[in-house]
Amino acid sequence: MRLLLLAIVSTVTLAQTFESFLDKAIAQNPYLGASSLQIQQAHHDGNIVQRYGNPTVEVEASKFQNQNGYRVAFNQPIRLWGVGMDKAHVAESLSNRAQASIKMQKAQFIKELSLLYIDYAQKQKLLELANIERSIASNITNISQERYNQGSLSKALLMQANVAYAHTEAMVMEQESESAASYLALIEFSGIPEELVVDSAHPFDLPKDDKENPDILAKESQNSLELAQIQTQSYAVESLGLFGEYEKEPQQNIYRMGISLPLPLFNTKQEEKSLKMLLAQQNSMVVKGDKNRLRIRKKSLANTIQTLRQLILKREENFKNEERLLDTYRDAFAISNINLLELFEIKNRMIQTHKEIITLESERNRSIVEYTYLSGNYNE
Repeated sequence: MRLLLLAIVSTVTLAQTFESFLDKAIAQNPYLGASSLQIQQAHHDGNIVQRYGNPTVEVEASKFQNQNGYRVAFNQPIRLWGVGMDKAHVAESLSNRAQASIKMQKAQFIKELSLLYIDYAQKQKLLELANIERSIASNITNISQERYNQGSLSKALLMQANVAYAHTEAMVMEQESESAASYLALIEFSGIPEELVVDSAHPFDLPKDDKENPDILAKESQNSLELAQIQTQSYAVESLGLFGEYEKEPQQNIYRMGISLPLPLFNTKQEEKSLKMLLAQQNSMVVKGDKNRLRIRKKSLANTIQTLRQLILKREENFKNEERLLDTYRDAFAISNINLLELFEIKNRMIQTHKEIITLESERNRSIVEYTYLSGNYNE
């Protein structure tokens, strides 16, 4: 695992951008490929809804005193006016629901992959920071060794510098392990069969406009389907039977033609229609509530993103000052003007500020990803 991570770090110049990695993941992920088959399934379901009932044929043989006879009858169900259009509307609604479902699953995939990428990028930056801290600790240890050789530093302080350097080495190893784990989690979720090197410096920005939220779009398409189904289920009689008969008797031939019409005396489907209407009303109220929550959540995220941006700018300003202060203290330590503990305190403060910047940037990026998902910009 460590060798894998070292290979990743050493080939940054060959790393793919997050955009190209995302495009490849969308194209190769088998679960997204499976979800796209919902369109075909909806097409077949629509055909099932719209198809006509099969005709029936009756053949009957008759036996008279000295002769034989027979009868042939044909019956074809014929839809009443308007039923076919309503069934076509159901088929269209099935297709729209399938498309909305695919958009939602794709948007959720992009969101989850983006969050995994942010975790991966954060671990990579923390690894880079651990290497920087190790380099600083190594430099302080070398200066301490020189001062010890010159007799201007005690052995106890030299040992403390060596212990601090060993601690930074352990931190590097720990960050290498966490970075490798986050990378493998990213690759596993993407569904890409080969391991790729992914650049960890992708900037996330707020979308410029709002589109339809994928979850609400899916609920609305489901509600539209149920409303269309209500219309088809409101017919107490959907079709009548058109029949014709030919009967051969010894002394005559008989031709018959007519219709058979169901009489909805006891089963008017009123209960089914009422239940569907109640369900549609419930769904409509849920969607209305979801839209209200969505508006408030987006406003909250926008405020959070703005606050995090200001905090990052403040931390970056502090970091620059602490970096300059560390250089000044390191030079002073080399000529015995300050003690080792003061130098370590400045170094630790600078490293902690850098960690806070990385954490704040990751939080901001996660908020941007959630806002982008909620605004529907992952649908396309």
